[in-house]
Amino acid sequence: MGTVAPVSAQKIVCPAPSKDLEANKKEGRRYYNMGNTFFNMGQYAKSASSFACVLHLVPYSVMARYQLAVSYQKLGVFSLAREHYQWVIADTSAEARPLHGEASAQLAALRGKPDKRVAGSTRPEDPSLDGGTPAADGWNLKSRWWFWTGVGAVSLFACTALFTGWQALEYRDRWETDWKDNDRDSLNHYKDMTDLALGGVVLSAAALGYALWLNRPGRPAGVQPATAPSGASNLLVLPTCGPGGCLLTLSLEF
Repeated sequence: MGTVAPVSAQKIVCPAPSKDLEANKKEGRRYYNMGNTFFNMGQYAKSASSFACVLHLVPYSVMARYQLAVSYQKLGVFSLAREHYQWVIADTSAEARPLHGEASAQLAALRGKPDKRVAGSTRPEDPSLDGGTPAADGWNLKSRWWFWTGVGAVSLFACTALFTGWQALEYRDRWETDWKDNDRDSLNHYKDMTDLALGGVVLSAAALGYALWLNRPGRPAGVQPATAPSGASNLLVLPTCGPGGCLLTLSLEF
């Protein structure tokens, strides 16, 4: 196993992550190997602390997060096991996809189970849950495709509603002045477009709000995040424009 970090009777001491990402990965591999060793020895409290240290150094390590969830499950700390299984399911990377099925099955098996009392420390120290470490499914919205899709859709429909509404007012004034049939037809056209755009704003905002609610920090165990690829429904609200005009496309995947 080589040189390992200092280990006390019940506590693994985690180093602070540095600005050198490669150094963090190298140190994380040492703690990952140490966690596997403790896990194979049946020392699940120490294996959990070791895998938590890996996430403290390399927050995107899905294998460490999965092993951390399994360690918590072995300890009977089911609330933390569920939380980390949810993060594994929410991870859409190629490395995480093979783990989705087993993580989903374990999450379903643990749903509603209360934590067991463990001799000594019942909840091993978990630096991966500290405020200073990025959480995989918290309010880290900059990396969420669905957030930017929702914001873009709301903005597009809102701008469209403003433009078509302004055009409708222009053609209303023209029609009331000249009483031309062309102006009346244009008025009705832009009124319909404005209604459609306003409907898009409402539906896009509702879909975005629903996704934010599903991904809210501290959501109850068992609630699947919107990015979960298995057992979740995805609602997409997208505009489609062509020579004949623009349409609002709703897509529900389940």
